[in-house]
Amino acid sequence: AGFSTGSAAFLAPAVLILLLILLGGVSVLWARRTLRVEVSADAQTLRRGEKLELTITAAHRCPLPLAPMTLEVLTGPGEEPREMRAVPRQGRATVAVGFAARHVGTARPGVRRCGIEDLFGLFQAAVPTPEASVPLSVLPNTFDVASLVFAPGEAGLATVPSATEDASDPADIRAWQRGDALKKVHWKLSARRRSLMVRRFEEPTQPEALILLDCARPDPGFDEAFTRDALVETAASVMAAQEGSDNDVRLPLWGRHPSELTLRMGLPLVYEGLAQVDFSATEGFDRQLMDAARRLRQVGATVVITSRLSGRMIEPLAAMR
Repeated sequence: AGFSTGSAAFLAPAVLILLLILLGGVSVLWARRTLRVEVSADAQTLRRGEKLELTITAAHRCPLPLAPMTLEVLTGPGEEPREMRAVPRQGRATVAVGFAARHVGTARPGVRRCGIEDLFGLFQAAVPTPEASVPLSVLPNTFDVASLVFAPGEAGLATVPSATEDASDPADIRAWQRGDALKKVHWKLSARRRSLMVRRFEEPTQPEALILLDCARPDPGFDEAFTRDALVETAASVMAAQEGSDNDVRLPLWGRHPSELTLRMGLPLVYEGLAQVDFSATEGFDRQLMDAARRLRQVGATVVITSRLSGRMIEPLAAMR
């Protein structure tokens, strides 16, 4: 209309609208290229059922005005993303989000996507932010369980030292003392040194306990998340019940990344390891029970933790008893 009539009354608003449109496109493009999103947390670990606060900071270096940013926030695995509006001040916006640890495991809550829009709503940009997350470990809770009962004759000082001594592999040689048994005398070395020398043997070690945890995915008929919590927290409770005892506890973990936890590592590391269990074992738990049954003479107590019971498990379980 301005060009056809030659009237400035039409031309000036047209130029102004065109400049505003260009300004909106430039502001969105500038903010998108300079966008930085960071997520921080008060702690890296927490117990199941606890809560902590996540701080999300979104900043850009565009000096032009923009509409409030839209943040698509993920607070945990299996949770629906939440949309939040953040009003930037001088190109920077800070938002606090609560995180509730509902299940044991690992999580990376953070911002999946950030939406940028100009003031007039003509231009939008959705910027993926895969690095805007923080790793969290949700540790298991523990409950009171009875202490393990070791096999007769294998608990504490009841172990017979002579049963574990290897006469062919002495640990050291020392001079004979009154009361030493003659069968421990090293006669050849005594003849060379012309004095009685006796063999010293390693002290017998305390019997250890074995925890067999079913690391396969729970059956679909159960609530999978709560079943995993029950399995992991039972294993953690058995470990905690043995803290302070002289007997070590071994917990082998099967799956994509097999490992083994021991009580000697300390309970904090044990809890961290249990939080990493992904229940990805593909081999049947009954096979694992049969393999463990062949080595039962090396342990003094065995704990089996599973959410399923089949006829194929009965035989190795009976052998363990």
